[in-house]
Amino acid sequence: MTFAAAYEDPPRVWGVGRLVVSGSDEVVPWEVSEADIDDETEVAADFLRELGLQEGELVLIVSYLSQAIHVAPFERAAGKVGALYSSADASRFDAFRTASLVRQLQPSVVVGVDDAVLDGFADLERNPGEVFASVRAVVASGTTAQARLAEAGVTAGVWLRLGALNAIALPGEVELRYDATRWQADAPDGELLVTNLAERLTRSDRFRTGVRGTVPTPGRITL
Repeated sequence: MTFAAAYEDPPRVWGVGRLVVSGSDEVVPWEVSEADIDDETEVAADFLRELGLQEGELVLIVSYLSQAIHVAPFERAAGKVGALYSSADASRFDAFRTASLVRQLQPSVVVGVDDAVLDGFADLERNPGEVFASVRAVVASGTTAQARLAEAGVTAGVWLRLGALNAIALPGEVELRYDATRWQADAPDGELLVTNLAERLTRSDRFRTGVRGTVPTPGRITL
């Protein structure tokens, strides 16, 4: 190895994520490269545009540090749209921050509201419908949070992390979208399996997600 390769060239590994297999205790460490993040940023920018985020607006991303390989593309994508982003922790005890940032920053889009955040709103006696009344598009992290938001009068989309793949359903839509030029999703026995078509540092070869669903057409998933 040359001196430049060892000390000057950027490392191949941008970060290591934790892929959670739904319905099990299995957590898989997952290495991603800078190129992986850059490529997924293009997909995330399309998602944000479809959610209605416009130049000069702000998206609030609610997440955990362990989700960084999925979240970083959305953070970078905000810049590609000409928008800004802010962050809050997707935890029960940081729910006050999510509510405060929505009130202070008036985001047009909020992505990643999960059950823990909604539990935190309940602790604070805050109605999600009132918290998100000014937000154009809310995206829940998971279908149970989406259902709870619906009970509060919020028509939310849903964000699922299927292995290394980001899939999003827009508010009011049933099918989740993913980029079929970069990823292949199959469900031969009712479980969603994910394979990367674009080059990735860590290969997904029919990665078992533990999520039940169907793939009616490339680029669309139903649960």
